[in-house]
Parts: sequence; C-alpha cells; structure tokens
Amino acid sequence: MVRYIHAATLSMLLLVALTFANMSYADMLPPTDAAIEEELEGLLNESDYEASLVRLLELHESTSEQTPVMTRIRLLGYIASNHHYNKRPEQAQDYLQQMKALAQRSGLPDALAETGGTEIYILLLDNKVSEALAILNDALVPVEQATMPRVKYFVHNLAAYVYSARSQFAAALEHLIYALDAISGTNTERTILRQASLKLRIANIYNQQKSYDLALEQLDDLEVRTAELPNAKAYLVEVTFQRGVIETARENYDAALAHYAQVKKLIADDTDYQSTYLTVLNNIGDIDMKVRDFAGARQAFDEAYAIANLNNDEFNETIIRFNLGFIEVYEGDYANGLSKMLEIVELARAEWAPVDTEVLLGEYAEALGIAGNYQEKAAILLEQRELRDQIYKAEQQKSVAELQNLYDSKDKAQQILLLEQKNELNQQLIQNQEQKRTILLLLVVVALFGAVLIFMLYRSARRSNQELKVANVKLAEQSIRDPLTGLLNRRALQNKLNDQHDAHGDAMILLDIDHFKRINDNLGHAVGDDVLLEVSKRLLEVSRDSDLVVRWGGEEFLIYLSNTEQKRLPALTARLLAAISEKPIHSGDKELHVTATAGFISYPFADLNENQMDWEDTLQLADMVLYAGKVHGRNQAWGVMALTVPFAEAQPLLETDLPAAIDQGMLSVEVVHGPKVPSYKA
Repeated sequence: MVRYIHAATLSMLLLVALTFANMSYADMLPPTDAAIEEELEGLLNESDYEASLVRLLELHESTSEQTPVMTRIRLLGYIASNHHYNKRPEQAQDYLQQMKALAQRSGLPDALAETGGTEIYILLLDNKVSEALAILNDALVPVEQATMPRVKYFVHNLAAYVYSARSQFAAALEHLIYALDAISGTNTERTILRQASLKLRIANIYNQQKSYDLALEQLDDLEVRTAELPNAKAYLVEVTFQRGVIETARENYDAALAHYAQVKKLIADDTDYQSTYLTVLNNIGDIDMKVRDFAGARQAFDEAYAIANLNNDEFNETIIRFNLGFIEVYEGDYANGLSKMLEIVELARAEWAPVDTEVLLGEYAEALGIAGNYQEKAAILLEQRELRDQIYKAEQQKSVAELQNLYDSKDKAQQILLLEQKNELNQQLIQNQEQKRTILLLLVVVALFGAVLIFMLYRSARRSNQELKVANVKLAEQSIRDPLTGLLNRRALQNKLNDQHDAHGDAMILLDIDHFKRINDNLGHAVGDDVLLEVSKRLLEVSRDSDLVVRWGGEEFLIYLSNTEQKRLPALTARLLAAISEKPIHSGDKELHVTATAGFISYPFADLNENQMDWEDTLQLADMVLYAGKVHGRNQAWGVMALTVPFAEAQPLLETDLPAAIDQGMLSVEVVHGPKVPSYKA
C-alpha cells in the first residue's frame, strides 16, 4: 500500500507541473514594482537628462533579482535612452544588451516588445529610419501577445513614426489608432498628454492624405480638451497652425491667414516659439504671393528675414531672399528679381540636397516664364526633370533595399519561430527519455505495479516519438507554405527558380485583387481572409497540376507555368480573371463581386539569357504592367509579348520607365479585359 501511494504522489506532481506549464501568459498581467514605476513616470517630465540619469542609476542599484522583470526592463530602457541623449552611445548599447539578455531569459512578450521598441527608439534618435524599419518586427511580433497598455502604446507609437518617415501613411495611421486604443486602458497623469499627441499626429496624416474633414474632426476634438492639458498653449498653437495648413491646401486663403494670425498672437514675443513664428511668417508670405498681395508678402518675408538673421538661420535667410526676388519678378523688375533668384539657384546646385534644389528650380522656371525668358525656362525645366529622375532612382533604390531588409527581418522571425517549435519538440523528446529513466526507477521501487506502469509509459513515449516525426515533417512543409491559404509561398518559388538554370517555354502571371484594402477596412479582416481563401481555391481549380500557384504576399498571387506557348498566355490569363470574378464570393451573409488585375510575361523573355534578364527582372516587368493595368481601370491584364528593338537599346527604359518603353514601341503589349461584373465598392 505504501508503494502505491508513492507512485500516485509522483503522478500527481507530474500532473501539477504540466498544469502550470500549460498556463497561458494572457491569463496574468506581468507584475511591476509600483513605487519604482511611479518614479519612472515622474522622470519622464525631467528635462535635465544628466540629473535624470543619476537618479535612474540609483534606482538600478537598488534593484535585485526579486524586482519584477518588467520594472527592471523599463529601467534599463530609460538608462540606455538617457545615455544616448547624453552622447554616450557605447554605454547606451551596453545597457541595451543587458535589457535584451533579461528579456530573452524571461520570455515575456511585454519584455521582448519593450526591448525591441527601445532599440528602434535609439535608432530613430539618430535618424536611422532604414535600420529601424529593418528590425521593426522585433517589437511588432511580440507586442501581439503583450498585455501591458504602456508597452503596446510605446511600440505602436514607434511603428507609426517609422512608417510616417517612409510616407507609408496608411500603415502609420493603423498603428496610431492601435496606440490610441492601448493608452485608453491607462489612467495616469500622462494619459491625456499621450492622447493629445496621438490625435495631433492622426490629424497630420489625414491632412497629408488630403482627408481634410477627418483631420478637422481630430483637431476639433482636441481643441475642446486643450483646457485639460498641462501645457494648453502649446497644443492650441499646434491645432491652430494645422488648421492654417489645411485651409491653405483647400485654397481657403482668407481662413488660412486668419488661423496664422491667431498663431502669431498666441506666440508673439515668446522666445520658445521663434522657429514656429518664422514658419508662420513664411506661410503667410507664400499665401500673399498666391493671391498677388505682394506688399503683404514683402512685409511678412522682411519680418521673417530679420528673425532668421538674428538666429543665424542661413537656410531660411536664403529661401526668404529667393522669395523676395520672386516678388520683384511678379512686380515687373525682371532683371533684379531674376538675378537674386539665380544667385540662390547657383548656391543650391553647389550645396543643397537634390530634393530641395529640385523644388527651387521649379520656382525659378516659373519666374523665367513670367519674365518671358522661355528658352532659358525650358532649359531649367529639363534640368529639374533630370534632377527629379535622379531623386526618383535614388528613392527607388533605397525603397528596394528597405523592402529587402524588411523581408529578411520577417523571414528571420519566421525561421526563429520554426526553430523554437523544433526546440519544443526536442524538449519533448528529452522529457520522453526522462520518463524512460523514471520507468527503470519504478521497476526497482514498485515490483508488480511497476510492470504495468512501464508498459503505459513506454507506449506514451513511442506515441510521442511518432508525433515528433510527424511534427518535423509538418515543420518542413510549413516553411514553404502560406499558413492562411495553404499555397506555396515566396520562399518555395525562390528555391525552385534559384536552383533552375534551363527554363524554356515558361511563363509568369502576377495577379492582384482589386480594392482589397477596402474589403479589409470596411468589412473586416475575417471577410478579407475568406476572399483570399476562395481566390486561392479558384486559381488552383483552373491551373494545371504542373503549374505553381504561389501567394506572393498580401493580396498578390503568382502563377508560374512550365512548358506554355506564349500565344496561349492571353487566353490563360483571361481564364484566371474569369475564375476570380464571374461568381460572387460568399462570406457569412455577405456576397462580394471581386475582380483582379494581372500582368503576364513569358520566361525567359525574348530569348534573353540569365545575365541579361533573370527571373526576378522578368517578374519585375510583369509587376510594372500589372501596375499599368491598375492605372487604366483594373479588372484587366496587361502582357508583355515581345521586344521590338535590341535589348541594349531598350534596357535603360525597361528598368526605369516602362510606360515610355511602350510608348516608343520598344515592347509589344497585349491587354486582356476581365468579365463585366459589379466590383466591390466602399
């Protein structure tokens, strides 16, 4: 009887251990040290970073292993950031590494998210937006499971900054809304300040997207609450200034001038707002020039010039002198005005960034037109166009590099996830081995009962090993499959084409679902997922067994066809468009008519070899004609059928300006229209 009790006790302990091991993190909020957290909140208001750092280091010395992990993580992050403020990057990196190590040991999603966010924050302080974008997933992946509102606000706020800096305003707006939702779950003295800051940024993005009514809704709501804010004047100035910007964009110049006049009144003689005051004067002068009030414009620019000169602001001084020259041209003094403007143009050519110089050339060309110097105006416009092309190419190369970094980061995150799953399975194998050792021990301790227990545990170990083998096979399959649709993913196609060197008579069809973002935004991601699943099913049904159907990313699909005659490509693409759009897609009680736009091309294209145009370059051509299909109305397919001039002649335009190549007859393009069906409308 005693032996039986010991065996039962061992089984109970194992059951308790497994119960705790299987508890979800979402069932509990990470503990914090309330006293330290309160002091950290207070230090956010400290403008003396050296004094703040001294107190942070004192707090750090007072912590121990018993101090809750999330409080230690936050403290290390503040120390790292303060070291960076105080121009000590090596010390900042040292504390950041301590933070990473602690977060990894804890495994807490909140800790991992805050650590990733702190690293991104330090990069943004150095204006390293590309590097921040590349590691953005280090914070966004764990924040999905985070539970602390402060951490979720921190990470989503940073993500919005990164996406805004790259003009990805839709993504920035999404994360600002997530941050606003997160901060609504807090009730500290900084809550209302954070809400106000977020609303200002949301309004600014709506303004950049020309959604002026939505921007004004945010500003109206914020203006009502400014009296509650500790620094009401600062927010009232910003709200009124943004109203002026919006009314200027709407060409309501009288209203814009009234708002700017109110800002001037609020900040007059306040040295903390000299930069804002200078901007307001420049904006007033710009509006006066638009409405041909040259006296008013000159008065605003003269006042702005005096302030810029007082503050040794050479850039603004130069811009103002340029504008004053422009006024002289408007007033008919062409020689003096153009001479002053040309002096600034020459300076810009030598010293300014290309993007600033390009804008200046456009203004100078306009002035030359007013003066009747049309030949010189044409030359300046050609120079502006060349400079714009250089800027576009540089931005394109930068965007491609950033997208590749982001893809590599996402790919790395997926590989880490798969490795963690494999480690968990290996851990299960280790536990099985421990179970076998337990069996041997029980054989010695419990004679008769042990024989039965050995049999049961042996069977459990065998089943676990079989499950491990099956799981390993599934892991290998998961690495090349899209988890939502079950289609092959980008990695699968890359593996095939990078290993393949004898493609003959192949082709690629790239499809993009029309208005998919509207479906997600208006009907929800669940409906969007249903659309992706049904489109995937229809593509598989009309494709051959030898074709590769790939979810290329988001709402994009790629069909890679082997041994396909080029003349059959338009008909095959038409079948795909018809399969997607002829029947409505049902999601719950909703019925959607969905269409797609496609680009198709043979591979290898025009019998070019891999050194001239590899599969990635070929796919880029398909993507460019797909975009042309989008521009020309959607629900259609554009196909690149032939190269009509030598490749060396067409290559520069193929890489930079496909529409020009088509217009110049270097390529023959065939357009296939999809069935006439009602498309989804927001």
